Amino acid sequence: MTLTSTCRENGATVINSGDRLTIENAADFMRLLREGLDASQNVSVEFEAGVEIDITGIQLLCSACKSAAAKGKIFSCNGPRPKALEDMIEACGARRHTACKQNMNSNCIWFGGAP
Repeated sequence: MTLTSTCRENGATVINSGDRLTIENAADFMRLLREGLDASQNVSVEFEAGVEIDITGIQLLCSACKSAAAKGKIFSCNGPRPKALEDMIEACGARRHTACKQNMNSNCIWFGGAP
């Protein structure tokens, strides 16, 4: 499955991760994120159950979160986070145990262990 983006009736944009969120499709994922943040107040990522994620995927999620916060928008996860994401967070040391200024000084929704 490839990356896709849909606009919901409520105006939110949902981006499906496809089966890979890696360096190979980073440009496509970033384009969908930019388009979503330009068009919607709420943008979320819905992960495929068996998605493969590398360090570039982690960087894109963090960058999108910062970009959304700078625009006063919401960037979140739609549905469960895949094991591959949790494994990559642990493997690269991205787990945050401190507040994130991009997330109103709350735990990072991506790397802080928040649901």
